Amino acid sequence: MAVKAVKHGSHVLRAVCASVKRAALELARLLAFVCLIALLTCGAKAETRVALVVGNAKYGANPLKNPRHDAELMSRTLSGLGFEVLSVYDGGAAEMRKAVTEFGRSLQAPDTVALFYYAGHGVQAEGENYLIPLGAGIASMSEVAINAISLSDVLKSMARSNARMNIVILDACRDNPFAMDGRGGASGASGLAPVVAPAGTIIGYATAPGQVARDGGGDNSPYTAALVANMPAPGLTLEDVFRNARRRVLSVTAGKQTPWEHSSLVGEFYFKPKTTESETNSRKPAADPATQLRLAELEAWEKIKDSKDPSILTAHIANFPDGLFAELATVKIAKLQSASTKSPWTWVVTGGVDRDAGGQEATALYERAVKLDAESTTPEQRVAAVELYGEAAVLGLPAAMFSYGRAYDKGRGVIKNLSEAAHWYGLAAEKNHAGAMAALGTMFEFGEGVKLDLAEALRLYRLSADVGEPAGQASLGYLFAQGKGVARSPAEARRLYLLAVEKGHARAMFNLALMDLRGDGAHANLVNAVKLLQLACDKGHAGAAEELAFLYDEGRGVARSPKLAAEHLILALKAGHRDGRKIEVVSRAWTFATKRELQRQLAGKGLYGGTIHGFFNDATRKALMAAAEKELD
Repeated sequence: MAVKAVKHGSHVLRAVCASVKRAALELARLLAFVCLIALLTCGAKAETRVALVVGNAKYGANPLKNPRHDAELMSRTLSGLGFEVLSVYDGGAAEMRKAVTEFGRSLQAPDTVALFYYAGHGVQAEGENYLIPLGAGIASMSEVAINAISLSDVLKSMARSNARMNIVILDACRDNPFAMDGRGGASGASGLAPVVAPAGTIIGYATAPGQVARDGGGDNSPYTAALVANMPAPGLTLEDVFRNARRRVLSVTAGKQTPWEHSSLVGEFYFKPKTTESETNSRKPAADPATQLRLAELEAWEKIKDSKDPSILTAHIANFPDGLFAELATVKIAKLQSASTKSPWTWVVTGGVDRDAGGQEATALYERAVKLDAESTTPEQRVAAVELYGEAAVLGLPAAMFSYGRAYDKGRGVIKNLSEAAHWYGLAAEKNHAGAMAALGTMFEFGEGVKLDLAEALRLYRLSADVGEPAGQASLGYLFAQGKGVARSPAEARRLYLLAVEKGHARAMFNLALMDLRGDGAHANLVNAVKLLQLACDKGHAGAAEELAFLYDEGRGVARSPKLAAEHLILALKAGHRDGRKIEVVSRAWTFATKRELQRQLAGKGLYGGTIHGFFNDATRKALMAAAEKELD
């Protein structure tokens, strides 16, 4: 028994040892796998950035003021952005060639981003570009090729490397420092010659080929100053940096210098990737501002609809001037005022009806129609609301006539019929309904439903505007802004737009914002333009949403944000579809960052299932159409 017990114990011990050994082996394999993943992850995230920065200024015969300052500024900026920087200041030919050789040798890692920057004299000779070192002893253009540094050699050194991306920046298009050698011709051409960028390369020039750039009146050239101002901005792609720099240079040189690039890039690069959303860019805009506004108005109206206090109803009109209940509130105010004075209740702005059974019945029908219209979510409900508007209109209520005409005008709840719309607008206008005057004026302005008649449009707009109708003020302002039927007057257009804006009119906000963007009739005011556009967008104005998308895409007047650009594009599509306005999203050259973000957002809403690549293919277009037609959260 003892022997058997010992044998049994040895079997158990061997089994335990084997189990421990297997566990240790599995643990070792797991640790090795984890280490491998960690190494691969670190390697995937690591990006080598190498830059060669050259600034030559102290030329003997033709010194320059800023290239060394420019190069020093660029070196500091690139170092702060994670580049390993090799700098050469006021270098001779030997020093520059040595630096180019060292630079090429440092570009062996496969995920390297290489950047070459040069500030100083640069010339073209026989179609080739040359960077001029100090002490070159060049007496004529015929000696340039022998004594200067060929840009082609620099590009070849970069192209032969393993770098995934090559960036070349040439702030070297200043005046030709060498006298003509007597032969004339292209050998002494100004500026630099255009160069076709090798694959994976972008070449940025301080100005267009053959043109001369400015050294700058301050410590830095306009081009370099503009570049370093944009490089550290989070979330800007390389193309964005060049684009923004071009705008700035055009501005500070009054259009006399236009930076230029030639690119064959296939990848994307950020000097400073965007890691966290700022408070401004993380703000989530309303999914559908018009719907939210309608719901807010409905909630507010439910609280005050039975009020007998005219001041409360007046406050509602002030808060929701374009709302569905604004007309009804006006009717109720008129009735309350009529009861207090014991005189027939009439109103000037919206017209009136005699105080009789028909008038009371019309008011009750109209109130039911407005409430049903505000709450409608189905076509059947909208049809029912329009039928009630029609019953009240037949009984002679001007507000109902206007709403009935608008239903035919927009094709909402009935088949669109502009002639029928003009008929009901006309009946309401005869009863002094200012909104109907403005709407009928628009039909005469464009010849829709009636014969085109600018004189009649102008007359109706003036009548409407004179009694404070914002739609009339906005439309009359547009005529003055365009010089349509009247002498063009930006000042008068602005005055009228401002009156309408004070009453919360979205179209006036949009039109005034466009004038502020252009500086029409006053100095350009991007801050005020953006503010007005956002207010109009929040009211569901399609054009305002689209214009904001442009601004966020370009980073003009706002911090550049592909996310907000895409969000506002979707808002524009939905608002445009709702109002019968066609928004051509694909007709604009949006940045790839915005187009990719648009695809991401469409995918997040379950409308797009393709690759996030930034190209507007058929799948993307179908998703955009679905976004326009579908109510989204």
